Amino acid sequence: MQVKEGNSNVLIVGLGNPGSEFEQTRHNTGFDFLDSFASQNNTKIDKSKLSSLLGNIKKNGTTIYLCKPQSYMNNSGKSVRSIKDFYKIESTKIIVVFDDLDLEVGQIKIKRGGSSAGHNGIKSMIEHLPGNDFIRIRVGIGKPSEKSMTNKYVLSKFKNDDLKIINKINNLADKIIISIVFKGISFAMNTFNSKIQ
Repeated sequence: MQVKEGNSNVLIVGLGNPGSEFEQTRHNTGFDFLDSFASQNNTKIDKSKLSSLLGNIKKNGTTIYLCKPQSYMNNSGKSVRSIKDFYKIESTKIIVVFDDLDLEVGQIKIKRGGSSAGHNGIKSMIEHLPGNDFIRIRVGIGKPSEKSMTNKYVLSKFKNDDLKIINKINNLADKIIISIVFKGISFAMNTFNSKIQ
């Protein structure tokens, strides 16, 4: 990405489900990461618009919009497309943060493009965003011992040891996002695509 000062706006999307029953569940990892980024920048994601909760910060002349879709995971892409069109943000300037069953807890993978790997929120994003060239931040949540338990697993909360690791990742939210936006995806991948203990 590597935005030049004042050159364009950026949209950061955290995926999750709205409602108190989903708070701090594994599937809401994207929401929690984005909330941490907002907190680290002394702002909140609390403005309701186009089926999303929004916030924004300004850095180096660039407006970074923060978006938590409120249309539930499977329809996230539709809400994000509305925000993208309203603020005239290019798909290449969108970063999506989400939970990933295929990565161990503590692993982060930053990449551009690719398949949904079965993640319904990402499926919806690919369906509604042209080009499938948005940036992903995949945050590992591990997986259950049996595939049949997947639904229950993603909708349950982290165990204490895993939560400590996830909190360490969330504490890096500002560094990760700002690295992607202003130093470029290659720099961010080389710096953060590893396991955090």
